[in-house]
Amino acid sequence: MLPIRRVLVKISGEIMVDDRGFGFSLDRVSRICQDVKEVIDAGIGVTIVVGGGNIIRGRDWRDNRIVKPETADAMGMLSTVVNGIMLRDVLAHYEVSAEIVSNLNLPFDISHSNSFNISKMLTQNKVIIFVGGIGLPYCSTDTVSVIAASLSSCDVILKATNVDGIYSGDPKIHQEATYIPEITYREAIDRRLHFIDETALVLASQRNIPIYIFSIEEANCLIRAIKKDIKLSVVSKN
Repeated sequence: MLPIRRVLVKISGEIMVDDRGFGFSLDRVSRICQDVKEVIDAGIGVTIVVGGGNIIRGRDWRDNRIVKPETADAMGMLSTVVNGIMLRDVLAHYEVSAEIVSNLNLPFDISHSNSFNISKMLTQNKVIIFVGGIGLPYCSTDTVSVIAASLSSCDVILKATNVDGIYSGDPKIHQEATYIPEITYREAIDRRLHFIDETALVLASQRNIPIYIFSIEEANCLIRAIKKDIKLSVVSKN
């Protein structure tokens, strides 16, 4: 495998929550940003896609009889914007230069996520934070992660979660669930393991971008995942 030059870090909003289960824990966000800085200091570029589950997850409202699915997804997309702004400020505190891009028309010094802006940021070695989904409903942040990874020339997608890899079932519910260290895109789709959106898997397969799944709770998890010096699961063609 060629050396990893740039990674896409997918951060779920739930990882950022405080002890009440919503909003922000500055300690948690700071630790994530310090992990990102460690990757940068190792000479590896970083692109980030952040979810919005600590504020509103669109899918939690899609079955509501009053709120339309499109409205629910719009609320979720705006939640990711809030999280992106938070990450940019905390990264700046640790002397990491980051810019936010979005397909939404937004203030707050957020650039449009076109190829020209992204190429410019890449040449400046900046962390790029994608927010607001693709600007349209019915698209998960997992799928956005693969699109963002392609646009910013990432070699690997690092999906930091609350679980230390892929399992045959939810290990928090099913004690008999078995750990899967490696799996192909096709097998993951066929087995419907639900660790990532199916559309994201199809796109990742087409672009041949490996996906690493690991626990955010491990110390120095990002750089260790890149080095495969941590328990993780790898999704790839082989």
